[in-house]
Amino acid sequence: MLVGAGPAAASGFSVARFSGEHGHPTTDNPTALYFNPAALRGKRVELFVDGLAGLRRVTYTRSSQPTDAPDPEGARGANVGRAELSNWLASPSLWLVVPVSERLVLGAGVFTPFGGPISWDTRSAFSSSPYPGPVDGVSRFHAIEGLSITSYGSLGGSYALSRTWRVGLSLSGMYTTVEDVRAWSGGRNGVLGEGRSLLDVSGFAWGLGAGVFYECECRGLRLGISYQSRPNVAGGMKLGGRLSNDIGGPSSADVQLHEDLPDILRAGVAYEPQPDLELRASVAWERWSAFDQQCVTQGGRACTINGDGGQPEGGGVLQNVPRKFRDAVEARAGASVWPSSSVEFFSGMGVMSQAVPDETLDASLPDFFGVTFTLGSRLKLSDALSVGGSLSHIVSPSRTATSNLQTRALPSKLPDASGHYSQSMSYANLNVSVRF
Repeated sequence: MLVGAGPAAASGFSVARFSGEHGHPTTDNPTALYFNPAALRGKRVELFVDGLAGLRRVTYTRSSQPTDAPDPEGARGANVGRAELSNWLASPSLWLVVPVSERLVLGAGVFTPFGGPISWDTRSAFSSSPYPGPVDGVSRFHAIEGLSITSYGSLGGSYALSRTWRVGLSLSGMYTTVEDVRAWSGGRNGVLGEGRSLLDVSGFAWGLGAGVFYECECRGLRLGISYQSRPNVAGGMKLGGRLSNDIGGPSSADVQLHEDLPDILRAGVAYEPQPDLELRASVAWERWSAFDQQCVTQGGRACTINGDGGQPEGGGVLQNVPRKFRDAVEARAGASVWPSSSVEFFSGMGVMSQAVPDETLDASLPDFFGVTFTLGSRLKLSDALSVGGSLSHIVSPSRTATSNLQTRALPSKLPDASGHYSQSMSYANLNVSVRF
């Protein structure tokens, strides 16, 4: 349960929504271990359990493209029309803070900041077609169903340099698993000879986090800045597993998936103009340009891709999915009010830029510009127990993309993913804090 997948929303597939509006670089709860380890503080042991659940709907409407393969009789319209997905999603996490001394506070956590599942609906109009492929819809050459998550197990600490300044470090072990089922027809979308490909890989990596935190002695102002490294800091990840195909007959091979995830720079401020009011703002710069491609090679072989998407003679690349993501930014602003010492009401709004360019947008990782609206409350039930919850909705304008995936040479050549994409997403957050 602790490595359950979270929902993909925007900014690539970053899903770090731990503790809702209270997940930021100046937070007062144990999720600081991820957002800014220097903000870990407190005088009591605290166990923090956080859960997120949401419903995501995405549509992809595809029209005929010049590079499409001709449809045979019995499969007319197999590559045009509307694909839909409606996925219920959940992401639990567990956090612990232990103060060792007045200056030193340690933290630990298990959480999933990247990825989620995806499963497109089948197309009943083709359930009786003589060709088995089209029933999986127009998204099938890019995604039928799959899972891509990166979960962290982190240890870290915060040390007080003075009454106002703290520094923090964290070390994370990262486990990534990717399961991907898609159709394959020689890099095109031909129904004749269409088969299925299953990629099932996983692997471990490590990463570092660091931060600085300032808290005014008047307790009216907090500032924080932090950095979270890429997996393995540099060089990307190599995930090992199997590629199983059923394309004119079954086959399988040991493979490696070469990919990378972003490093993230965060900054935030919290200000209390009066004791019962807090104003917050934060920004995160996510370097998604690191996610350049997802390259599947024969086990132990390097991923060497030419400029046109092809590979040198004798290369070991079996398939390459060009991603070419761009850096993304998320900015948030929020406020909390306390009508009494035990009740907090809060709200917030965030803006997320999209990381996926039109040229490589496809149904496997649909990504959107998004504006998030949140309302929630936190209740202090006793000196040892607090509960909080919030509801959020993401408003995303639809996208009409023009793909260039079909212009590349094999093994990077994929069917044209042009079309109209839309998204609707709402999610709820619930957390419980127990202090000892």
